[in-house]
Amino acid sequence: MFLDPEFLPVYESLPEMDVFADVRGARVALAAASGDGKSDGEVNVEDREIRVDGHALSLRLYTPVTPVSRSVAPLPVAVWIHGGGFVLGGPNAEDATCRRLTAELGIAVVAPDYRLAPENRYPAAFDDCYAALRWVADEADALGVDAARVALGGHSAGAALAAAVALAARDRQGPGIRYLYLGYPVLDDRLETESARAITDPKLFNRQGAAAGWELYLQGSDPEAGYAVPGRAKDLRDLPPTYILVDGADPVRDEALEFAARLSAAGNSVELHLVPGVPHMFDVLAPDIRASRRAVAAWTTAFAHGVGASGDQARGDAR
Repeated sequence: MFLDPEFLPVYESLPEMDVFADVRGARVALAAASGDGKSDGEVNVEDREIRVDGHALSLRLYTPVTPVSRSVAPLPVAVWIHGGGFVLGGPNAEDATCRRLTAELGIAVVAPDYRLAPENRYPAAFDDCYAALRWVADEADALGVDAARVALGGHSAGAALAAAVALAARDRQGPGIRYLYLGYPVLDDRLETESARAITDPKLFNRQGAAAGWELYLQGSDPEAGYAVPGRAKDLRDLPPTYILVDGADPVRDEALEFAARLSAAGNSVELHLVPGVPHMFDVLAPDIRASRRAVAAWTTAFAHGVGASGDQARGDAR
């Protein structure tokens, strides 16, 4: 397995781990390493709560303190779905990403605190994320956001949920989605690709981890039914312009590449960025290496264009 030379010191320092073996402990550790979700000088942060099918769904709303362009209102908005293998995380887990997009692009970001597995199997997380999209569209005027400039995004399992929501919005004639960002997406429970078979290193997200996440999320649900597994979707026509970030040393690499090819063959606009020699979540594990800086700068710029952010405000050191 080829690894980027700049990533090797990080790789050597990583312990062997299996977050799915101790979900409770992994949640505690992730919470300690996450953002605080508080307002600062650049970003206002507000927690909201809505009712979804009889239960409460918390949403975190990020808005810029000073809009990038006062002449452009209302703001573009991104519904940002956190990762965590369907079992970990909450809005704080990707607080830094949501805060950065808000500050750099001058957009609003809404992050749903969707129900996690194994306590809640499919379709709980999907239903919550779709409800968050509907809420943004329904409350656009009150939120000061533009219902015609709504993007969906997420990493890993968050990207799987974003893809599922995009499919449902198309089928249900739901809210329009202007742009879709899928960061190293977990898309297919079958794990039949070459990369799924090859990436088994216990220091990295591997085949075992991918399989465990799907098992805890589905818990016997029919993977062919509804929007459980985006990679199994038969019809990929009429989806939003999509950017897919893929890691070279990732068990889900090949399923993401296949999904991108299928999206393109179905007539969609697809931009694909394959980063060689880096594993799942490389930008989190090694944010300062050149591969991470270049990849984050590239997808952020594409996201700014895709959501219609004013002035192409994406910044980043891609050197």
